Amino acid sequence: MDTTPASQSPLVRVESLHGAGVITLDRPKALNALNHEMITAIAAALEAFRHDDAVDRVLLCSAGEKAYCAGGDVRSVRDSDLTGDFTAGDDLFRDEYDMNHALASFPKPTVAVVDGIAMGGGLGVSAHADIRVITDRTWQSMPEMAIGFITDVGISHAFTHLPNVPEESRAALGLFLATTGYRLTPDDLLWSGLATHLTAEPAAFRSVLVEDGTEAALSGTTTGHGDSVIAGNLGWITATFSGEDWSAIERRVGDAEGDFADGVRGMLAPANPLSLVAATALLNHAARSTLREALDAELALGKLLRRQSNFPEGVRAVLVDKDRQAHFDPATTAEVTETQVAEIRRTVERS
Repeated sequence: MDTTPASQSPLVRVESLHGAGVITLDRPKALNALNHEMITAIAAALEAFRHDDAVDRVLLCSAGEKAYCAGGDVRSVRDSDLTGDFTAGDDLFRDEYDMNHALASFPKPTVAVVDGIAMGGGLGVSAHADIRVITDRTWQSMPEMAIGFITDVGISHAFTHLPNVPEESRAALGLFLATTGYRLTPDDLLWSGLATHLTAEPAAFRSVLVEDGTEAALSGTTTGHGDSVIAGNLGWITATFSGEDWSAIERRVGDAEGDFADGVRGMLAPANPLSLVAATALLNHAARSTLREALDAELALGKLLRRQSNFPEGVRAVLVDKDRQAHFDPATTAEVTETQVAEIRRTVERS
């Protein structure tokens, strides 16, 4: 008997095959970017598989080779926010974060096969899986600083709890990854533990997992890594990005010498100053919080930032006009007021 639940979206294929529940993001022309319809469909599939005794494992994958998922539909959120009605955006992010938590707390083994680009919301539907398989084509990033937003979909928690990173470096590395939008390579992903396995044949991996089970599929993968750039610079990152005062971190970055420091300054250049301050409060909070607490803080802080001018301006510059010339207010972190810092910290702590 076919127990496959009906998908709530033609952009998400949902199947039950040989005991495996399969969720496939199927919007390749848009790089599988998530809209609210897709978020709802993924959540519904997870709920159906949770209660289906015929399903003993869940696979998340995507159509197309270029991107696993290039993020969330923040452009539509901007459009609705600009009308003065923030309800649609509030609902989308709330439902997305609940779906992220449902994946992270799913009672059966979950496997994400991340082939190609994963950014923003794409990490929310992969990083919370039990097993995270990548390919040589994979790179991952959280580039929210440039659109006037904050690190979200539970990645404020994931980045500060990377399993292979020494505990004393986790908060600083998490803040580095969140503020710079650094593109994690396959070596970085495996070294840090954000990825668990690498496969050279993602289609074959998916087939074996569905037909023969998870262990058989994993037998054809590797777990080792080559040189990781962030591993090689972890000492500098820890010393530079530690602490809860962004202005002090920014001074240390500005005073640093060398090619890596030059690259970091370049990555930070397009960031919204208020987003940098907000990310500092958020990531330090997430480092000592549960995933649910971190998601709640992301939701509260995201609501605060979306009701200011920098979010629509950042999305305009990056995704609408694509001129990369955002005019943020304040324009520098030195101009961020104590009142703004206090409001951000209150929002995070009261979430």
